Amino acid sequence: MRDGSASSPVISMKELFTRVIVAAIAIPALVLVVLKGGVALVAFVSILTALGFWEYLKLTKAHVRPFPELTVLAVLLAGNWAVFYFGLQMMTLAVYVCFAFTSLSAVFTRDVGGTASRIVTSFFGVFYISLFNSFVLLRNLNTEPSDARADGAYWILFAFAVIWICDTAAYFIGAPFGRHKMSPVVSPKKSWEGFVGGLFFGTIAGLVFSLFALKHLPKWEIALVALAVTVIGQLGDFVESIFKRAYGAKDSSHIIPGHGGVLDRFDSLLFALPTLYIALVVFVY
Repeated sequence: MRDGSASSPVISMKELFTRVIVAAIAIPALVLVVLKGGVALVAFVSILTALGFWEYLKLTKAHVRPFPELTVLAVLLAGNWAVFYFGLQMMTLAVYVCFAFTSLSAVFTRDVGGTASRIVTSFFGVFYISLFNSFVLLRNLNTEPSDARADGAYWILFAFAVIWICDTAAYFIGAPFGRHKMSPVVSPKKSWEGFVGGLFFGTIAGLVFSLFALKHLPKWEIALVALAVTVIGQLGDFVESIFKRAYGAKDSSHIIPGHGGVLDRFDSLLFALPTLYIALVVFVY
């Protein structure tokens, strides 16, 4: 949720132009990868995993030793492919193995207090970054082959539409009308007005999307799923804001021109996609 406020810094024309150009290239490419699925999607998820893990370590400085960090990254990447071929249980296994490596790497340290803190921070990062697997889980959603709902690509695009519209509405409503701050310490530019605006228009975006795809589902069901995605997605943005404020960073990195880092662009989706997957498995399918 990129909510604005009256005190938000003005975006320069050059930065705005860069953002628009990058978005115009990246969004169609991302949609094509999602529609194609298979190896192309897993490769994309692996790139996000590697970059996201690097950004997280760089941001939090949660370094224990170089070898365990490389080992953990290797396990996370292997987990992407294992989830693709074998399902959700492989994500759980990968997280457990990473937890073991992260813990064992600090056994012989002399700085017990500092290392204990880094282990906790590192393990949260492992779980956090592993949420990129939600792309694969949603795309391969296991329903009856004859069921029109089996195409998980539409659900991922549904999440994109809901989150992007939610973010946009939160900013343009929060900027001129935001008077009541949600969390002044964590994210002073986010307001309740922007939050509610994002909720409303994100839900509307889900309903509009269902006019073109997922037509067979009841509109009330679509609305509830969209509402859950917007609420949890905005929570994901707050979580990343906590880390950036705690470590004094404006962006997780500058790898995406005009947009910051991978975690900056996917912070909401990292929470929204698992929420969507659980909602579909438990309530819809």
